[in-house]
Amino acid sequence: RRPIILKDLGAIYINKGRIDDAKSIIADARKDDPNDVALIKAEANIALQMDDMKTYNSLMQQVIDSDPDNPELFYNLGVSSASIGEREKAINYYEKALELDPNYVNAKVNLAVIILEREDAIIEEMNSLGTSAQDNKKYDELRNERNELYNDAVPYLESALIDRPEDMNILRTLMNIYSILGEDAKFKQTKAKIESLEN
Repeated sequence: RRPIILKDLGAIYINKGRIDDAKSIIADARKDDPNDVALIKAEANIALQMDDMKTYNSLMQQVIDSDPDNPELFYNLGVSSASIGEREKAINYYEKALELDPNYVNAKVNLAVIILEREDAIIEEMNSLGTSAQDNKKYDELRNERNELYNDAVPYLESALIDRPEDMNILRTLMNIYSILGEDAKFKQTKAKIESLEN
């Protein structure tokens, strides 16, 4: 019973903001039972509270090893990986979450977000170009690269919209993308939907 008591005590310390005490208690509990998944999760939660995403990811990987069919665990690892700039890992974790649960809406939305993260840098470079033939050629290359991002993100957003048909963030993002890609019918339909919801 000692690991259970220590885990509960650690949770109390976390709730009271006594992170160092919680960390010490959970470390003691794990000495008695290093493979206890609840204790590993508790330690991961402490790492999360301390914004130590590398430790969090490492601990959550141990949790996943004990429950490899849980999409939420992969989603959480995707979020934490994205937060420390491990973009490819985050994409892989979100894709795994969707493989286990094709209807996991947050994973779809986050995948679209992480794909679209590169948009700003591309647009900034496009705007920095001059009007020479070489610049025009580079502009076209960047525009194609940006459009590829949009085309990669759209299926995830459209799929998420099925489950969240009134999500204004998804609708506005799709409307803007449709406009840039020249998909007039989808643009008008999405614009009308937004206006209807706003009214």
